[in-house]
Formats: sequence, C-alpha cells, structure tokens
Amino acid sequence: MSGAHTTAVVHPAARLGADVVIGPHAVVHEGVVLGDGCRVGAGCVLHAGVTLGAGCELSEHVVLGGAPQDLAFDPGVASGVEIGAGCRFREFVTVHRSTRPGGITRIGADCFFMFSSHAAHDCVVEDGVVLAGYTALAGHVEVGTRAFLSGHVLVHQHVRIGRLAMVAGLTPVDRDVLPFGLLGRSPAVHYGLNRVGLKRAGIEGERYRELERAWRALRDGIAPAELPGAGEEVAHLRAWLAGPSRRGHAPLRRGEVRRDRDESGE
Repeated sequence: MSGAHTTAVVHPAARLGADVVIGPHAVVHEGVVLGDGCRVGAGCVLHAGVTLGAGCELSEHVVLGGAPQDLAFDPGVASGVEIGAGCRFREFVTVHRSTRPGGITRIGADCFFMFSSHAAHDCVVEDGVVLAGYTALAGHVEVGTRAFLSGHVLVHQHVRIGRLAMVAGLTPVDRDVLPFGLLGRSPAVHYGLNRVGLKRAGIEGERYRELERAWRALRDGIAPAELPGAGEEVAHLRAWLAGPSRRGHAPLRRGEVRRDRDESGE
C-alpha cells in the first residue's frame, strides 16, 4: 500500500502487485487485481472484477469495469474486465464489464486507448490495438491484432474488425471490416489495403503482392474459399471470411487498389 496516495480508497481485498502506484482520489474496489508496475492516475475508478496485467498505465479519470449500458442488465450479475500487460489508457477512457454471469470484456496486451475512447460490454480487443480519441465500440465488437481505429469512429454492436485493419476518422462502422484493409467514408467502404500498417508489420515484397492479388479477386467477386495465394496472410483472410458474422462485411471499392500518398510520392 506504500504506493497509494493518502486520498486514494483501496479496498483491503484488492490485490496489488509490486511497485504499483495509485494516484490521488482513485478508487480501487474489492477483488481488483493490479499487476506489477501498474500506474493508476488521479480520480480513476476500478470496479470489482477488473484485472490488469503488469505495466499498465492509466491516466486521470479512467473508469474500468462499470456496469454495461444495457437496459436489460441485472446489476446483481457478477462479471468482469481483463486487460493484458502494457496497456495505456489516456484520460476518461471507459471499459464496461460483461452482461453475462461470469462473462468477461477482454482487452489484449500493449493496447493504446486515447482520450475519451470506449469499449462496451463483451468486447474482445486483441493485442496492439489503437483506439484514437472519442472512438467507441458498442457491445460484442471484436477487434483483431494491431488494428488502428482513428478518431471519432463509431462501431455498431456485433461488428468484427480484422487484424491490421485501419479505419479512417469520422467513419460510422455498421458492417465487418476486413483484415489488412482500409475502411472509410460514409457509407463506409474498403478502399484498399492498409499499406502503412502492413509495412510496419513486415508484410512486404511478394507477401504483400500475394495479399494484393487476393484482395483484387475478392473485390471482383471471387468466393473467399477460391482466393489465390498460399501465404499466411491470404490463409488468414480466407479463414476470417469463413468465420461467423452477424452483419456481413462492408463493400470493397471498385477500381484500383488505393496507393497511399506517403508511398506514391504524391
């Protein structure tokens, strides 16, 4: 408890790892688990059922594990939030607990939620995901590894967002977002591959060209099971498209795959 400010309220049944720091006026409820080296900023509230991995950093007024915004939710239901190691949550981020008895809202490791972003009940967010300011995930949304959602993106419940996808700012997302793709505009369309994200992930050269051929084939109406290519990325795209979807994916823009300005020199 030596790392807790004198004005912080920490329940004696909370479990704190080594070198945890808790700021002024923060509230840590019963049963919360904080991994080694976590930093909890001033005014944060961590509700029962919240678990943070090692090295997480919460800026001021983050609220984790609050009740879902679901009119049918029974407040007596015990559920929780699990957050992986190394996550950073900036000011006023909120993550709600599951609606299901014993259910979990899951956030992976090394995620970055910028100020005032939100993940609702029963979301599953994989490792390395970035949510920019004011972006909000409705209930039961799934976000794949290293996806990037720009500012003011609103995601409808039950939408799936694939691995290494990027969503442009101010985009309303009411259908699934394909892995590796760029989504934007209103109504939203896929307008190419996420070239920058793929390059950062080391997907270049023939790996990228193979994925580009598969993307073009999908755009031209080829069935997912018949997409050309034997590489891991194309296999992942096929498997993802074969997975369960309640909303279907957003359309692919006709025409050439978009070239990003920073690579074309324009």
